[in-house]
Amino acid sequence: MENLIILDGGTGTEVKRRGYELPSSIESIWSAQVLIDNPEVVEQIHYDYIQAGADHIIINNYALTQPILSRAKLSTKLEELTLLSIEVAKNAQKRSGKNVRIIGSLPPLETSYQSDLLLDEDQMYENYLVISSLLKNNVDIIICETMSSSLESKTALKAALTTGIETWVSWTLHGNRANMLPSGETLSEAFNALTPLKADAYLINCCGANFITAGIVNLRNLTDKPIGGYGNSVLVKDKTETNKMEINPRQSQRDASETIDEKRYALEVSKWIDNGASIIGGCCFTTPNHIKEIKSLVSTY
Repeated sequence: MENLIILDGGTGTEVKRRGYELPSSIESIWSAQVLIDNPEVVEQIHYDYIQAGADHIIINNYALTQPILSRAKLSTKLEELTLLSIEVAKNAQKRSGKNVRIIGSLPPLETSYQSDLLLDEDQMYENYLVISSLLKNNVDIIICETMSSSLESKTALKAALTTGIETWVSWTLHGNRANMLPSGETLSEAFNALTPLKADAYLINCCGANFITAGIVNLRNLTDKPIGGYGNSVLVKDKTETNKMEINPRQSQRDASETIDEKRYALEVSKWIDNGASIIGGCCFTTPNHIKEIKSLVSTY
């Protein structure tokens, strides 16, 4: 299918898989550290994803937010490191000789999956405006990714739209509850809360691959815009029917997860495509081998 977009896979987890240490994503600056210490590793990862078949790559700015950098007293380095993350991705693009589009991230400003840690709306918007201004004219697309609540996604989207460039929104789902965000809102509620703002595509990411399968069906019924997903290389047991909703989405996903290989992951991706997804890729624990398998899958459509 000519209209299928293949994204890259995980960056932070791929850095660790290659033997490089990363600090805690909860208490420190996580994947921002490798950009400081070993930017050539990030470039090689981008390059390997392109070679595997990705035609869109996301720059390594997921941990480059004001609150996260302030953990290491590096908040004044936001512009420098964001521009470096763009440069590194473009170096990989140039080295590959391929027509790859570059995506910049508007991530959670604080710890991922924790909707209870959101800044107030005005603070969020101001922070996202600054990041958006750094991405403007430097990337092809902005993605508001791993959004954990309707307020977070609406605020990030509002800031991204000020740039005038193509903008996507991607929600994460609660660790072990399909079609539910960490905030407790349903995917449909989060989508409807964006009105009157309009994104150019709607996705789901950073959750069980099977949760994305169910979510794609939901998104297909909500919009005519392009939809898609990029999941973690796990299958998660859905506990939506249980009465107790766990407080920690990160841990509840781990407790209910079964790790899968790239072939099983690609099988799940095939279900996304069959249900209308046109943007596909990988998130945590996916590797260039996952993207290679997806590329092979796409050739059969």
